[in-house]
Amino acid sequence: MLRAVASRAADYPPAGRLPEAEASRRRSGLPTLMLKGFTRTFPTGATIYAQEDAAEFVYQVASGMVRTATLRPDGRRIVHGFHLGGEIFGLERGRQHLCAAEAVCETRLVQCPRSCIENVAGDDTEMAQELRSWLLLSRDQITERSAYLMYGSASEKLAYFLLDLAWRTQAQGPFDLEMSRYDIGDYLGLSSETVSRTFSVFRNRGLISTRGRQVTLLHDRIRGPGAGAARPPGRPRASP
Repeated sequence: MLRAVASRAADYPPAGRLPEAEASRRRSGLPTLMLKGFTRTFPTGATIYAQEDAAEFVYQVASGMVRTATLRPDGRRIVHGFHLGGEIFGLERGRQHLCAAEAVCETRLVQCPRSCIENVAGDDTEMAQELRSWLLLSRDQITERSAYLMYGSASEKLAYFLLDLAWRTQAQGPFDLEMSRYDIGDYLGLSSETVSRTFSVFRNRGLISTRGRQVTLLHDRIRGPGAGAARPPGRPRASP
């Protein structure tokens, strides 16, 4: 399964570094829509919107990172995604937000009224197609992540996460993990202890190097059998 994920990051690292939002417009295979609206800055940990709030706005990350999450009745948290520079979130099918959104670090957002987008998209077929692309991309990411949560080992889950993040950030060399080990664990369905232990395994195997929050993928090796990538695509390890 990881072989399919790795193919998306085959051109990592890119030829040069671009500003975060500009890089998001140019990275291969992603929608290029850039929203216009009010710019707002949120400090670390700030709530952008709560679960079941009215979905009155759509947001695009100008800088920083956003975490979307829900809290289960038993108190456990599920992190649904991390949204990076240039990425759009808060685009709901219904009239309420299905999860909460929070700033992982100091984050600057473009906030656009949903009504404006709907009005423009009704007359602009190109924009309507871009919005559909974002919805489809979100759906595909959820489907792919669900497959790893159901069948992947801890190593496969973490390798998927790192490769996906490297592809989306298009970082030159090291890239920062702004989220905590708890965030990563709640995203991958692992304990924070398992996340830390698996990072140590990857370092010891020479798959990654770390310095503080910076991670460097030793790219040829993280796609190798040591990270679980030798398994054929679509044939992940069965659950015990």
